[in-house]
Amino acid sequence: MELSVRRRVAEIARAEPDRPALIGFDADLAEQVLPWQRFADRVGDAADALRAALDPGARSCVVVPAGNNLPAALGIAAALVAEVPVFPLNPATPPAERDALLNLLGRRFAHVHLMDAELEPQRAQLPAGPDSPSTGTGTGTGTGTTAYLLATGASSGIPKISARPGPLRYDPATTPSLVIRQTGWRTAQRQLIVGPLYHAAPFTAFIDAVLDGNTVVLQSFFAPQWTVELVRRYAVEWLQLTPTHMREILRVPDLAEADFGSLRAMLHTAARCDPDTKRGWIDLLGPRRVYELYGATEGVGVTLVRGDEWLARPGTVGRGFLTQIRILDDAGRQVPPGTSGTVFMRTPQRLGRSDYLNDQSIRTTADGFATVGDRGRVDQDGYLYLEPRGHDTINVGGEKVDPDEVEAALRDHPAILDAVAVAVAHQTLGFVVAAHVVLRPGASVRKAELAAHCGRRLAGYKIPKQFTFTAQLPRSAAGKAQRWRLTPHDKPHDESGATPL
Repeated sequence: MELSVRRRVAEIARAEPDRPALIGFDADLAEQVLPWQRFADRVGDAADALRAALDPGARSCVVVPAGNNLPAALGIAAALVAEVPVFPLNPATPPAERDALLNLLGRRFAHVHLMDAELEPQRAQLPAGPDSPSTGTGTGTGTGTTAYLLATGASSGIPKISARPGPLRYDPATTPSLVIRQTGWRTAQRQLIVGPLYHAAPFTAFIDAVLDGNTVVLQSFFAPQWTVELVRRYAVEWLQLTPTHMREILRVPDLAEADFGSLRAMLHTAARCDPDTKRGWIDLLGPRRVYELYGATEGVGVTLVRGDEWLARPGTVGRGFLTQIRILDDAGRQVPPGTSGTVFMRTPQRLGRSDYLNDQSIRTTADGFATVGDRGRVDQDGYLYLEPRGHDTINVGGEKVDPDEVEAALRDHPAILDAVAVAVAHQTLGFVVAAHVVLRPGASVRKAELAAHCGRRLAGYKIPKQFTFTAQLPRSAAGKAQRWRLTPHDKPHDESGATPL
């Protein structure tokens, strides 16, 4: 039987009132524990206050500044209990991007409320601009028909907001989804949320945790040594990471002596994972505790692969889970196994599919397959292998370069902490590869040494011809490189005078 979020939270609190629901940390990293009964009381009170603040009959939503802390988690849960659509916002969103997102919400909802740290909703004044709503009534679905909204499009720089139909309900057969159940998830487990709550994967993992009666540990910021310590301290059983998190944790000193015995499974999502990082985690946990899920906020379909499957087929992101995969060429024709094309997926009755508040890039076929533009191929057994998207691929005189391959080679240098490869214009070749790199604290390296290092691992046309050292690289919450944030002023310039090839 399906239950509302309010009834489900109350049910868990009655059964285990003193078991921790949330564990967070204040600014001084002092532990804050919220048992299930206290969690239910605070969420219920905040939900009632939110409903009272809304204008009856108006389409409304609530925006929660979603840092990884107790107020944000309580605010999100309160909105779900109140059955008011909730949008988790990155607290560090630049003003212009924040205004664009609020205006997108204003296209659908007549009233947009901001939840403060005291769980008090305040009516937002939508900023004026080209995307401002033309009326005060809102359009599309509203309160009661949307569960939550998520921002997407971070890798392209075009803000989009997906809307998940609602209201949210708890059904033990589908909470969490069947694919997540396959990743070692168990009811009432102890799980650690490392990624920010304003990103899709941590957000949905948190919602599933609340509905499934789990104990959630919120890591307020990412520090790899702290992640390792939290797993040990709280005997964490389930963990979701991005490849960026994974790479940094593998660099923790004395990692071989860390205690991961409680960890039933690690699931990684979001950006593509380089083979060295994948193998490092398989060595750390064993192949049967490492899972990878490929999907999109748009909800067109998912694939799943376990570590032992990946070892048998290095590079795969798995087979479709309740998902059919079809690879189509540019003319819309299906291509045979082993041939590259655009990845289209189809799920039964569009399960989990979101709709959008603004224009978006999903393309569909007449028989219900959809794509977000990713490219790849499938083998004879139906395993999917992804390739870089067209806007990421660097074309060097007709030769295609995968920036992920270049970045992985650079990160293999002991002085390099992070790297992003980009295309820069070249007079005869069209483009050549350039690299922005972040050095490890106290490290130094000559650009010629980096070029030689890459030359031992990459074909000549893939070697970066220009290098720029920087303190930080723009990445999304999912760890995806935001190449569009590298403005022309930031683009590398060749200081060596070296020839391109």
